Formats: sequence, structure tokens, C-alpha cells
Amino acid sequence: MASMVPALAQRLVRIGDSDQVTLRGAEQDAASTGLDPGALEQVWRDVVEVYRSGLYPALSLCLRHKGRVVLDRSIGHLRGVGPDDEGPPVPLRPDSLFNQFSASKLMTSMLVHLLIERGELRLDTPVARYLPGFEQNGKGRITLKQVLQHGAGLHRFPSDLGMAPLDLLADPVAQRDVLFRVEPAGREGWVAYSPILMGVVLAEVIRATQGCDVRELAASEILDPLGFADHQYGVAPEQIDRVADHAMTGPVIPGVMSQVFQSTVGFPVATAIEMSNDPLFKTAVIPSANVMASGRETTRFLQLLLNGGQLDGTRVFKERTLSRAVQDRTRAQPDGTFGFPMRYGLGPMLGGDRFSLFGLGTRGSFGHLGFTTVVVYADPRRKLAVSFLNTGKPFLAPGMVGWYRVLQRIALAVPRTA
Repeated sequence: MASMVPALAQRLVRIGDSDQVTLRGAEQDAASTGLDPGALEQVWRDVVEVYRSGLYPALSLCLRHKGRVVLDRSIGHLRGVGPDDEGPPVPLRPDSLFNQFSASKLMTSMLVHLLIERGELRLDTPVARYLPGFEQNGKGRITLKQVLQHGAGLHRFPSDLGMAPLDLLADPVAQRDVLFRVEPAGREGWVAYSPILMGVVLAEVIRATQGCDVRELAASEILDPLGFADHQYGVAPEQIDRVADHAMTGPVIPGVMSQVFQSTVGFPVATAIEMSNDPLFKTAVIPSANVMASGRETTRFLQLLLNGGQLDGTRVFKERTLSRAVQDRTRAQPDGTFGFPMRYGLGPMLGGDRFSLFGLGTRGSFGHLGFTTVVVYADPRRKLAVSFLNTGKPFLAPGMVGWYRVLQRIALAVPRTA
């Protein structure tokens, strides 16, 4: 593969010696949960090969099997190694945090499910009932259920924002104004992934009904009671240096793909990456795109969901709430944003046997993808929680084959038990 890279004119990061830039968290013996330690070591060797592709400044993989962390490693640099970076390389450190990007919607949607469980929200109620003004421009019939399953036609984000994109994403009032004036696209019930507006709708419903933002609700109802240290929307200003920076890598993005990205997100890929490294982005509350976490804390949140809503003796959700959230709600049709079939629950993305973002043979799994190759998911049949975080943003690069190989290797290394 190394010989192919120059011919493809890829934008690559500066990589370091893998032994020198690898961190290991506390890991329990894989054999204690019935796994083959050699198979997990092969998974990690595959991650190292992905790192050597030069597409990712940093990668983090954490696997939690039967509640025990059997692999928790990261490799690479916080910043300073991207194609456009001039500063000195800054290696990852044990307390480094990664942005989950769109995988943040998993926590945002579960906050809504918590309020549904309590009877404060209802799935089939029009959003405008909770959020007056939302009904403008043909949105009066859109229900909370349609928003959660990406069937509300809110997959296009306007490009005529009237203000800088970063200022908009960090300003809930401005986001609400955009939300009110946007018009739904596509026929009713048509599934099209909503990169930004889905999270905005859910966050504004929470704000309107609870009088707080998603960060405050997550802290009071989930994260603080369970003792989470680092798993939240944005970070405090003094913690900015802990968050890994991102870089555009790989070949030039195909024109069609670039156009799709801009029509759904509202601005170019390069702008999105630049914004993600800005301190304002890292400290803001962006319900669709900026949960900051370590791999270990991410799998702990997933373990909460695997356990049916309880963790370490503390129950947060009822089991039926989780069952409702991960029930398949999609038809057999191409997704209007991605162009290929996707499976959604009420918030989570779902795995499958023949086509799956989480590897083949992962039917019953649920989680989320994040821009572009961040993956977090839980697999009940394998009793497995996976956090595969990274900071490179390639599109259709050869090295991405290795990235998917890691996911498939995980599925093969951990046998299904049901």
C-alpha cells in the first residue's frame, strides 16, 4: 500500500514510531471473558497498520467484553502532524479526549428517550406542540418519532446562514431560527440521515420542556449519577489542550461527495474540519457533533445501554426504553443522504448481517457513525461495547479498507453468544 500512496497524491500525516506513540490503559486478561488474547492482539496490529497508512493523526480503540475492558489503546498525536501543521508533534497523553462528531447523537437521542419514559414527551406528538414556531414552512405535522428515525426531511442544512458557521453552531438561538425557517425536503416518511438538524430539534425540545440544555440534562440525569469523568458535550476552557485535533487526509474528495456534504451540513468539508479544531467548537454545546470523550468512557456509556439502562448498581433507563430505542424502524430503501441502505432505530444506527457499518454479521448491534470514520457501537449478542475513535478525515482513500478490516476483525474475534 505504501507504494500506492504517492501515485494517488494523498494528503498524509506525519507518523511516528508505533512503539513510541502508543498508550495503553488498564486491560483485563481477554481469556477471563472467554476470548482469544491472540485474536485481540491481531486486532491491534491491524489498527497499527491503519495508523501507518498516514490517514490518521491518532486512533483510539477500546473494547469492553462482558463488562470488562479487554483492550484499551491509542496511537498517534494530539496535534502537530497534519498535512498543514507546522508546529512540533504533540503525542497523545493518557487523558486525551476525542470528538465523537455525529456519534454524539446517540447520547442526545437517549436523553429524549429518558423524557419519553417519564411521560414528559410522546413519540407521536408533533414537535411544534413542544416547540412553538417549529411548524413554520410546512413542518407542522412532523413528529418526534420522525425526527428520531431520520424521516422528517430535515437532512439539508441551509448554506445562506447569514453568519459564520462556527458562530451559528455555538449559538442555540441562531440555530433555532434556522430550524424554524428551514423547509422539509423529500416525501413524508422518506429516510434521509440528518447530520445537524436532528440534534438541534431534539436539543430545542429539551430546552423548551426542561428549561436546560442537553449538557446540563446529561450531567444531572446520567453522567454525574454514574460517576463519568469525561463524556460530555464540549469541554471546559481549561481542558481544550486535552482534545485531539483533526486533519483532512486522503485523496481529493470527489465532487459529487463534496456537494452532498455541503448540501447536508451547510459548509465545505475543509471548513468543518477547521471549525472542529477551534476552541469555540471544543467548548460549545453542539448536540449533533461535539461529545468529547475517551474510548474508555465511551464504552462505559455503551455498557450502560447494553445492561438495559443500569450500570454499577444505578439504574438510569428502564429496559423497555432501550428496547424501544433500538427497534428497527426503517424500510428497505436507500438512505436519501448516503445513497445506500441504512438501518435506524429511534436515534441509533443499527447493524446488520449482510451490510453493516459495524462489520458483517452484527445484526442486533446499535450505535453510531461519526465524521468520517468514528464508530461507537454495542453488540448485545457478543456482550461487546466498541469505541473506535480517530482524528483523520479521509473520503474513499485506499487506507480506509484497513479501517473496515479492523471492524470486521473485531466481529470475528468476539463470538456471538445468542
